[in-house]
Amino acid sequence: MPLTIVSPTQNSGQAQGNSSISPTLLASSNTTQPQYRDGLSSTLLSVLPNYASSPMLSPLLQQIGQQIGGQSSNVASTPQVIVLSEAEKSILMGTYAADSQGKISSGQNLKILDGSNADKRLSEGDTLIISDAAGTETLRKTLSATDLYDLNFRKNMVNIANSLGEGWAFSENLVHINAGELTPPETRNYSSNNQVSTETVLERNNYWEVVQRGSNRYLLMRNTDNSGQPVQPSVAINDVFNNRQDYAFDCASPMRLLNLKATLETIGADDFDSHAGQLQISSWYDKDDSSGFDGGFVTKVRTAQAGEVNVDGINNLSGETALFDTAKGDALTPGSAYYFDLPGDNTSASQGWNAIYLGRNADDSYRFWSTNISNVNVSFKENTWLPQDSFKGYYLGAINVNPNTERLQSWDTHRSV
Repeated sequence: MPLTIVSPTQNSGQAQGNSSISPTLLASSNTTQPQYRDGLSSTLLSVLPNYASSPMLSPLLQQIGQQIGGQSSNVASTPQVIVLSEAEKSILMGTYAADSQGKISSGQNLKILDGSNADKRLSEGDTLIISDAAGTETLRKTLSATDLYDLNFRKNMVNIANSLGEGWAFSENLVHINAGELTPPETRNYSSNNQVSTETVLERNNYWEVVQRGSNRYLLMRNTDNSGQPVQPSVAINDVFNNRQDYAFDCASPMRLLNLKATLETIGADDFDSHAGQLQISSWYDKDDSSGFDGGFVTKVRTAQAGEVNVDGINNLSGETALFDTAKGDALTPGSAYYFDLPGDNTSASQGWNAIYLGRNADDSYRFWSTNISNVNVSFKENTWLPQDSFKGYYLGAINVNPNTERLQSWDTHRSV
């Protein structure tokens, strides 16, 4: 398809002078409940009338009270380990514990310590700790706001992909509304960059239209539905996912759709509707990005010279993707998108497959999702990125498609994350 996450300390003090306190009383004072520690000095004075007039006793009792209060405070402030969902564990391990090939060494352990807000959930300021099989810390990191947006977006991408099955039917026309053809098509004017042009409406349903603008074909969100009510971007996107039988796409447009859906799930409907505007879907096209064709992600692509990649005797063409290479910065991270390229083909509908990486399996194979295919396990030839079963004849291209955390934060006015 076209690619277009202190132990309490104890200070010891010794009273000076002729006055002394029973060891039994000291022991019992160490068990005093925290809520009484502020009145500890007066309490001890009341049970020690013979010593009440001692000029050295009152300061000593105050010191004991402060010591006990400090111990209680330290215990209360011990960071708590946050209980993570399986999805959160998977994304965090895949992001911070895995190597660039997505492999997680046996025995590695992850935990998140709650931050100063003590909200008992993943949030900015929490501490992520990775330990190896021997219990030695290999990573300690304070999670930033950017980390949280990245995590939540990836978690939503994986959850959405896992829920789609085969996704949508395939269309060589990039976008298609089933049973939505207009006969005859409608012609109308539209304005772009202060210029008025003509477009043709080919298909329509309650939320979307398929329009032709010159050589470009888009799934364009309608301004109003059949009842004349304004169409909200969140409602339009959810219809594409909830009624997949009503739509068909190439294999690139679903990547853009998954980006929009994961963005919606990350920041919430109100913020999504306030910022998304009139949605347009066509392969990797993204109207909100100056590059125009990154699907709403942060995308890095390396291309190759002709003949650099050979798969079963077939060489790549000039301009096709280079071979995936971790030594050059490529990395497999759950929730990112990747591309399986068919060498020697840059024109047909089968020239490549876009796929969402879901993680490694116990047998070291790789889980991906791609539309028309559903979830698929891929095993690569040893020391290469050439698939040996699913996607055989293709190669994993040097494309890394990651969350646009800057946009997520700028759109999230109500701070859902």
